[in-house]
Amino acid sequence: MVKSKILLAIVIALIVGGCGKMDSSPEEETEKTPAEMDPVDLPQIDAFQSEHSRELMVSTEPVAEGFYLMRSKIDAFTIWFPEEAVFMYNASGVDGDHYEKMRFAYESEEENRGYLVDFQYNYSGYAERPDWILDNLRKRWDYEEDWKEVEDEHGLTYYGYTIEDLEGYQSYIIMGYKVSSKEAPQGMEFLYIASCVDKDVESCQIDLAEEEEYLLQWVKSIEFSGTRGDGGETDDE
Repeated sequence: MVKSKILLAIVIALIVGGCGKMDSSPEEETEKTPAEMDPVDLPQIDAFQSEHSRELMVSTEPVAEGFYLMRSKIDAFTIWFPEEAVFMYNASGVDGDHYEKMRFAYESEEENRGYLVDFQYNYSGYAERPDWILDNLRKRWDYEEDWKEVEDEHGLTYYGYTIEDLEGYQSYIIMGYKVSSKEAPQGMEFLYIASCVDKDVESCQIDLAEEEEYLLQWVKSIEFSGTRGDGGETDDE
């Protein structure tokens, strides 16, 4: 009887041990970020092929048709990156953990359309007084209309547009400021300039309504993190 109990215990131990081995699996490899991947294996667009923007890309999976997710260099916000755009790293940069500028550009001779857009993130300072930034934009572009307002889950955006003659080109300018919905004083100033690539061609037509819709989709994608670049919480400051 004692031997039977011992044998039974051994059998149970072997079964349990065997099941444990069957349930366990090799440690899964951590998914690589775009910056860690071979550019050959990445989408063949500037967002991933440029070393300057590749390090900021979150995933190779699009977040919406034609857009990929990009994280700011100081980790203060995320923003969508249009697949057709080029990241202008020479005109982009950071200052500590409270300021970051991003510039994107696009130009198509086939569409006879191009745009240049600046996004400037601020923490504290100007971010606490969006009226200062809006007043500055108003004076810079002689904007006299009331600001339009549009709200999304990440903040409230004030914006307006005007038409200017820049270097012989009729340009459509959309400007504004997005205030974070978080308690932290964070905001994003933006300036979008759209124009024809060749103004002398008959197809030189810019649809302001379409440009406005396109930019607002982009601005609405901006999600503030509520933290400084070093990871410190800002919500209570």
